[in-house]
Amino acid sequence: MTMAPRKIILDTDPGVDDVLAVLLALASPELDTIAITITFGNTHAPVAYNNLLKIYASLTREVMHDAASLARFPGLGGGKTVLALGADGPVDGEKAVAAYFHGTDGLSNISETHPHFDPPQQLEGEHVHEHLDLSRKHASEVILDQLREHEPGSVTIVALGPSHLTHPLLCALLVSNLALALAADPETFSRVGQVVWMGGALDVPGNTSPTAEFNCFADPYAAHQVLEGVKKGLFRMVMAPLDITTPHTIHFDQLIHTVEEADAASTHGKGKGTGRLTPLREFTSAMLVRVRGLMQSFGLPDEMEMHDPVAVWYAIENAQQDEAAAAERGWKTVPRVFAVERTGELTRGMCVVDRRGTNEEDALRTKSAISSGKNEDHSTTAKVRAGAPEVIVGTPGKKVLETLLLGRVFGA
Repeated sequence: MTMAPRKIILDTDPGVDDVLAVLLALASPELDTIAITITFGNTHAPVAYNNLLKIYASLTREVMHDAASLARFPGLGGGKTVLALGADGPVDGEKAVAAYFHGTDGLSNISETHPHFDPPQQLEGEHVHEHLDLSRKHASEVILDQLREHEPGSVTIVALGPSHLTHPLLCALLVSNLALALAADPETFSRVGQVVWMGGALDVPGNTSPTAEFNCFADPYAAHQVLEGVKKGLFRMVMAPLDITTPHTIHFDQLIHTVEEADAASTHGKGKGTGRLTPLREFTSAMLVRVRGLMQSFGLPDEMEMHDPVAVWYAIENAQQDEAAAAERGWKTVPRVFAVERTGELTRGMCVVDRRGTNEEDALRTKSAISSGKNEDHSTTAKVRAGAPEVIVGTPGKKVLETLLLGRVFGA
């Protein structure tokens, strides 16, 4: 029997890897993207909002170029996805955006280099889109609307940006999308099934500082508070930190294509005979060229790290929330206890892992240092870890993700 797709809300700050994650979600029949809420992070929230419109404009051009490509994107069929603008700043401290990596427009400055990717200009007062319901409400209101409309536990929030970290907080001072929704109506917010969050670095170096991943660095106060909410059992959170996302890469040769390559493929019978890039390939290639150069300047492999796509992939593979079946396919999560440094001079956003009373503690000790085993009560430790976020530590493998993303998004 065919199962109904899992309803998700994407909370995102469209930069380059967010684009691939959004496209993967829209190309996956296991998911029904009922709303997309925009936050700051890779760029400022209003710019990120426009980037989301660019994604849909490219998809529209793709379908016009090849009507058969519509079948690749079930997320474009059926009802419209609600789009709402939300938070444009952190809970506390200075605002940080990742323009150094994603460009001032969040998409490698393609607003200047490729202005034809811009979505069609809307007239004053016009609020109609073929595939999106452009809500005038704040993102937090839209989230509550969606949770009221659907059965309790039936909606997953996939959070890809920094300000989503404040989701479970009952604090009137918070400004992020889900925190505002929770503060306004905690009873309705409790209907959420789970949150899948891309963020943090537990046992590996950071990517924004030596110790911090960007989403934690951008809003460490919010990151601290979300962990307190998880401990209180406000909702279940599954976390995809750098530890698991960084090893999942796709070579840039698989993602970036030129007109010359398209011509060659067409000549040798590998293309569709147009001798041109498809609109979607052209869009993603344009934004990834600059990223490729940056990765090379950092001395890193010629590969794109699939941070946000891994979080969406988890939502796809666990759409029916059958943990046993997911484990058979290679997915594994473990609870981890950690705190986020908020004010450290050198460690802002660092995830400080508590290894006491765990198997992790044993792994760090030498045999000579162990005299009497764990010095912490096992039952107490179990209770503490029961309130901890679940961290993804195993997946079916990077090649599986590569095949899935390239096949679904580009028909490769």
